[in-house]
Amino acid sequence: MVSVETERDGDVLTLSVSGEVDLATSPVVDDAITEAIVTSGANTVSVDLSAVEFLDSSGIALLLKGRRRADERGVAYRVTGAQGTPLQVLRIAGVWGHLSGETDPSGQSVRP
Repeated sequence: MVSVETERDGDVLTLSVSGEVDLATSPVVDDAITEAIVTSGANTVSVDLSAVEFLDSSGIALLLKGRRRADERGVAYRVTGAQGTPLQVLRIAGVWGHLSGETDPSGQSVRP
C-alpha cells in the first residue's frame, strides 16, 4: 500500500509519500507528482520520502520521470527525506544526488 498527501505552502507543493512504492503502487505516486507539476501557481514540487519503507526500480523511474516533467515546465523539483533501504536503493542506482540536489562524497554538487 502507498498513500500520498499533498500540502501547499505558497508556491511550494509538498507530496508526502508513505508505504511501499513498487510496480503495483507506483501509478498512484506518478499521478500525484504529475498533478503537482501541472498545478497552476506551483513553482516548486518537493517529494518527501521519509515515510517510504520500500522503493523498487519502478519507483526510481517515476521519480526520474517527475524530474524530467518538472524541468520541461520550469518547475523546481526535489526529492527529500529518503532513508534506510529506499535511500540505499537511490544511491546505488546513482540517482540520489540528481533527485535531491545534494552533493556527492567528493563535495561537488550533482545538481545540473
